[in-house]
Amino acid sequence: MKRALYLILCVVGVIAGSKLLIENVLGLSLEGWLRAQVTHAGPGAAAVVVGLLVADLVLPIPSSLVMVLSGAAFGVTGGAVVALVGSIGGEWLGFELARRYGHRATSHLMHERDLAELDGVFRRHGPAAVMLTRALPVFMETMSLVAGLSTMSRRSFLWSSLAGTAPVALAYAYAGAASRDSGSLVPAAIFLIAITGIGWVVYRTRVRT
Repeated sequence: MKRALYLILCVVGVIAGSKLLIENVLGLSLEGWLRAQVTHAGPGAAAVVVGLLVADLVLPIPSSLVMVLSGAAFGVTGGAVVALVGSIGGEWLGFELARRYGHRATSHLMHERDLAELDGVFRRHGPAAVMLTRALPVFMETMSLVAGLSTMSRRSFLWSSLAGTAPVALAYAYAGAASRDSGSLVPAAIFLIAITGIGWVVYRTRVRT
């Protein structure tokens, strides 16, 4: 399950590397290009954000970065709403696939050892496990599948997902908006590391034990 940390570090590394290569080596303004793109974001861009976050269930998409871009494109409130819709959509899809098709579906989406680990966590903590893993890539998708395999009600799952995902979506949207307004990628990188780091600490000290 350390893949979650590896993923976020890779995302931050790509951001930093792209900035150095494009701006310092090629002499192009990456931040200026991003600012121009997000300034003209509309319904189509919102649909792309939602689609990417839903597809994160089956594709290696850095959902945290997508949420940051949502904030950059639509501001704190709008970006958080768009990111929340997409993230909850992906979580719900995972839950429904597991509920309907059982291990036939989950075995194709996640490693069995990851499912087994989070199944133990879920049995100990129930809805709280769903809520407290929303900040961690990979964990989030896996826990949705685990919940779908359990007897947890759909309503309980959705409320737990909403309670855990809303603060995360808001924080990432704020990071994206702050990066856009300041003309710097630094706020986004800081939030990407901080939120995942805090989520990992909470999981290791409060949830997994």
